[in-house]
Amino acid sequence: MNKLADDLYQFSIYIPPMDFTIHQYLLATQPSILFAAGTAQQAHAIIPQIREVLGGRDLDYVLVSHMESDEAGGVFELRRAFPNVKVICGQLAARELPGWGYDGALVPVQGGQVLQDDGLDLRIVDYPAEVHDQMGIVALDQRSGLFYSADLFLRFGNGVGKTVEASWEDEVRAIDAQRVPNDALRSQLQESLLELSPRFVAVGHGFCLDCK
Repeated sequence: MNKLADDLYQFSIYIPPMDFTIHQYLLATQPSILFAAGTAQQAHAIIPQIREVLGGRDLDYVLVSHMESDEAGGVFELRRAFPNVKVICGQLAARELPGWGYDGALVPVQGGQVLQDDGLDLRIVDYPAEVHDQMGIVALDQRSGLFYSADLFLRFGNGVGKTVEASWEDEVRAIDAQRVPNDALRSQLQESLLELSPRFVAVGHGFCLDCK
């Protein structure tokens, strides 16, 4: 576990054969939110650390960007540990998770929506991450300036606890067909992202971006 900023904690796994890092992030505000459920194994491993950071408070939310094992696989473990947790997700994930057998609370959202709850102010952006170009989500917490980017700004290498300085505009314009194959959807995504001004990008894989 690495503390990246006030109330922001990073949980990471580095896989040397792939030169690849997988991250989850806890924003320990009131309410608290975990960005990415991780795999079942990852979620199980970090639950004691989440409890330690929260000091007995509940984990209130977990954001699931899209339906991959590293984003959604840990929701069952997290619900067992925190029965009242709510899963913020896109419309597709809200349909798919019950089919997996998940019967916890779901908060379906879509691009353009703002989710506010006391100290949380999430602006949602549609993210065409799913198969057949169906939509997942990414989100900016407008109070802290934290943007969770899921797979958008993926970099290889050991990114555990590491941050690089970056230009938000350059990073957004560099999103290519490898990240989002559909030209029209990629252009729409870039337009939506360029309306934002995050201070810090919590990436799903690789090195976090300091955009101050």
